[in-house]
This record gives sequence, C-alpha cells and structure tokens, in this order.
Amino acid sequence: MNGHPQFDENFELYVLGTLEGEEKQVLESHLPMCSECARKLEGALGRVATLAFAAPRETVPTAAKDRLLRQVRDRAVKPQTGPAQTFGRWLIPALAALSLILGVIVVQLRLENRALRQRQSELQEVARQSQQEAGRIHLVLDLLTAPDTVRVTLVSGVARPVPQGRAFYHPRKGLLFYAAGLPALPPTRTYQLWLVPAEGNPISAGVFQVDAHGNGQVLLPNLPAGVVAKAFAVTVEPAGGVPQPTGPKVLIGAVS
Repeated sequence: MNGHPQFDENFELYVLGTLEGEEKQVLESHLPMCSECARKLEGALGRVATLAFAAPRETVPTAAKDRLLRQVRDRAVKPQTGPAQTFGRWLIPALAALSLILGVIVVQLRLENRALRQRQSELQEVARQSQQEAGRIHLVLDLLTAPDTVRVTLVSGVARPVPQGRAFYHPRKGLLFYAAGLPALPPTRTYQLWLVPAEGNPISAGVFQVDAHGNGQVLLPNLPAGVVAKAFAVTVEPAGGVPQPTGPKVLIGAVS
C-alpha cells in the first residue's frame, strides 16, 4: 500500500497509539513522502491535545482496568482467521474513532453549558441592577412628591445668582441635592454637602464633584432618620471629605 490511508480516522488512531500492524507501518513509511498526510497528522495531534486538556481527569477503577487487560491478553493468544479476523481488524479502529468523536461532542456540550451558565449569571446581574435602579427611582419620586418635603435653594452669597444649589429633604424619606455653575476643583479638593440640624453639629451628607458644566449631585445619602434640618451648606474640603466643615462655604441655604 503506497497511497494515502483509506480512513482519515487512522491519523487520530495513530496519535492515540491504537493503530497497529501493517497499517501503522504503511502510515509511518508514507508520512515522510506526503505533505498532505503530514498536515492531517498535525491536525489530529491538535484535536487530541485539545481533547486531553479540555476533558476532566478521570480515575479508572482498578478492577475495571484489570478486567480490560485480561480480555486484551485473551484475544492476543487466540488467533483468529477468516472474515471474523478481518471484521475485528476494522472494528477496533472504528470503535476508537467513535469514542474520540463522542469525547469531542461531550467536551463541546460542556463548553456550551458553561457559556450558558455564564450568560445566565450576566442576565441575573442585569436584572438585579435594574431592580435596584427601579427601587431607587421609586424612592426619589416618593421623596419629591411628598407634601411635607422641604425645598431649599442654596446660593453663593454674592450678587450673581450662579452658582446655585437645590435641596429636597424629608426627615424620613431622605435627601436629594443638585448644584449648578460650580467651578471644577483640583483632584486634591472636593465639594462636601452638609445638613445643619436644628440642634447639634453639621452632619455630612456626602462629597461630590462637578462635570464640565459645573453640575453635581448627591442622591439619597446615608443620613440619620428623623433629623430636623434648619439649613444646608456646601464647603470645599480635602479629597474624601472631613468629619466637620473646615473649608470655605460656597453655597448655603436656610429651611424656611
């Protein structure tokens, strides 16, 4: 036999070490003279390597391995002739090729299942974020439409009305604050919003930066419940904020 192997599966069987006898010898003598078959062998090597790395490692039970080896030895010492020998000669490679194909299918299904699980996790995360955002919008609308929410305008104290801030505050529902016209600050400084209670020291309502148009906001900061506010103020503080105001006041407004 000087031509190409009759079956392409012989390349996988050769890589797996299950191609034997005359077929193995013919293939080995044919490969150095045929670049096409050499490429097919490289492809088979890649497929088997991919399968080896993708498939999980399994431990074969000792009893099953011993039983398989006994069967192989029994067949080796019993010569077969005629059609049965020819059939057996092709049956083993066919079963090996089928096993390889089934293994590839199993690996592909596992990869697809993994991708589906990842996509499911991503969709669940999107749904969770959407639910959180919907709840946040509900809280904002509840605060803005409550009849006893106080509305405070904060100004800079100079003749011009800009920059300016607006605060919407409810002792139980929270605080919304929007600012406009504030100059940008260097990275080492930040704007800090303060709730000035009817009694006691100012309470930090969070820090914020402004965009290219001087707009900034603080939405639903974590504040003590039930605090009665008499004023709101914005100061310039070190980056990250401070426990109590230390910098200049750029906006201030009293609760009417």
